[in-house]
Amino acid sequence: MRCRPWRGRDGRAGVMDRTRMRLMRILKSNVFWSGLEAAVAAALSFVSAFVIARIVGPAELGVGAAAVAVHILVWVAVNGLFADPLVQRAGLTDEEASSAFWASVLGGVIGVGLQVAAGWAVMAAIGDPRLLAMTLVLAATLPLVGAGGAMQGLLTRQRQYRVLAGRTLLGQGLGTLVGMALAWGGAGAWALVLQQLTTSLGGALALLLGGGWRPRPVLRLAPVLALLRFGAPLVASTLVVNGRYRLFAVLIGGTAGPAALGQVHMAFRLVDTVRELACTAMWRLSLPSLSERQGDLPALRRAVSRLVELSGVVLFPAMGALLVIIDPLVHLLLGPGWAPAATAAGPLILLACYTFLAFPTSVALLARGATLPALASSVATLAIMTAGVLLLRPETPAMAALVWVGAQAVVIPPMLVVNGRILQGSVLALLRPGLPALLLAAAATTAALLVPRALGEPTAPLAVMACRLGVGMSVYIPGALLLLRPSIAAALGSFGFRDRPV
Repeated sequence: MRCRPWRGRDGRAGVMDRTRMRLMRILKSNVFWSGLEAAVAAALSFVSAFVIARIVGPAELGVGAAAVAVHILVWVAVNGLFADPLVQRAGLTDEEASSAFWASVLGGVIGVGLQVAAGWAVMAAIGDPRLLAMTLVLAATLPLVGAGGAMQGLLTRQRQYRVLAGRTLLGQGLGTLVGMALAWGGAGAWALVLQQLTTSLGGALALLLGGGWRPRPVLRLAPVLALLRFGAPLVASTLVVNGRYRLFAVLIGGTAGPAALGQVHMAFRLVDTVRELACTAMWRLSLPSLSERQGDLPALRRAVSRLVELSGVVLFPAMGALLVIIDPLVHLLLGPGWAPAATAAGPLILLACYTFLAFPTSVALLARGATLPALASSVATLAIMTAGVLLLRPETPAMAALVWVGAQAVVIPPMLVVNGRILQGSVLALLRPGLPALLLAAAATTAALLVPRALGEPTAPLAVMACRLGVGMSVYIPGALLLLRPSIAAALGSFGFRDRPV
């Protein structure tokens, strides 16, 4: 009689179980560090935005924001030129990584000249001579930013999210302290500029010192060009995405003046801090995983649907909470003079929910190497936004926000159709898992705004926020436990947070 071999603790099954448990621990650690990075960055951005804005006032905030806007635009190009291509590439040698590193540094050197040239144009548009000096100071960081961008790609490829989180903790933490200290010291617009200078330098140094990798002294053209075939269109799309707000800010500053630009900038900071950091966390967690599935379309579509499902449960109620507290929060922290910024933030929050629903399909396209659809949609949005500002010439922050939202609301639906065709799946099927959380968050937000007013809402800002949040939570939490519990369990299971698939 032949006996089956026993698969005990030292057998093949035991090894598989231990491997699975180890992978689950790694995944949970990755999510923790990405979540911590997003949470800390959001908290620091909110604190610095409110403190600096309250001290320096709308006009100085507008000047500083214009200088930083130019730097961020070039920073995005230099930092991202090789970061995502290094993640998306199926195989990567040390020679290819080293070549990308030095090419990225060279890109930073080129970026210095581009930023200085752009500084002249912004100075002419805003009419403040300080802008040229501010631009020169910020441009000096770009070669180091290029080195940090290549290191970011390698760390993301290796899923070293703890080191990536260190960039935010060190760079943005020091930048926040410097910015607030200078604002209190009367530096005015320079407080924002030197805050960004510290953030850029500190973040790049944290990546380079904590990455544990040193490039070889080699620069080969062939691997650089291969990476640029993916990276150049992606950076062009990202530049258009980021550049449209920078151009938007310059246009608003030219039509409505620095004070109105300061209000608009604050409205965007209130919303985009949450939106951009949430999208960054989703991007870093999902791009490596989706890239591994780029050759298996059914598996890729399932992963996209699960990502829509899981992110919606968290992000939709978070944006609803921001919507119900934005007015009293701005009144409490900035005073009544900043009320136009709170009004303008409302449409931007609704747009963020729209964006979150569509975001995972865009990541899936990039995981498959399809960069042109994102570039085309970004260019179309930029064109519509620019035409809207030039034709309507908005003079209030609320009107400016509506022009911005309208341009993106027109472009996103056809973009989703294109995404569905490339992924060979129905758009509705891909997005349907996120709709229950969206509808439940909408119901909770509506109740949070209407019920307290019907019952006699308090007047103190803190009491208003507590009352509205209490009503919203009393609707969303029971509804999520009743209606979304199976989908939450299934989504968590698909990302490895349960011992068995659901």
